[in-house]
Amino acid sequence: MKSINEIFAENLNKLMESRGENLSELSDRIGVAYSTVSDWQHGRKMPRSGSLQKIADHYKVNITYLTSNHAHDELNSAARTVAAHIDDDTPEEERQQIINFIENLKKARK
Repeated sequence: MKSINEIFAENLNKLMESRGENLSELSDRIGVAYSTVSDWQHGRKMPRSGSLQKIADHYKVNITYLTSNHAHDELNSAARTVAAHIDDDTPEEERQQIINFIENLKKARK
């Protein structure tokens, strides 16, 4: 099981990547030392509540989003995307491969 530091670091990295931001840019934008943001990014430390709120405001998310594990959401999204491509024209062999893929995603969640 991942620690809160690891979960936060993973979410922060995804948000930074989605905006094309690097450590220096985020540090400047929220007014926190580069080394501190680096510690957060690598899961060495967690931000205090005031900094958490600055990050949440910057990325327009809530604090719960920053500190929650989203791996389950990503697996569900992938399964929905794959399932949406099954139609009447899909050959039975491909259909079974898709169903097997979805089952493997479900097992990975557990």
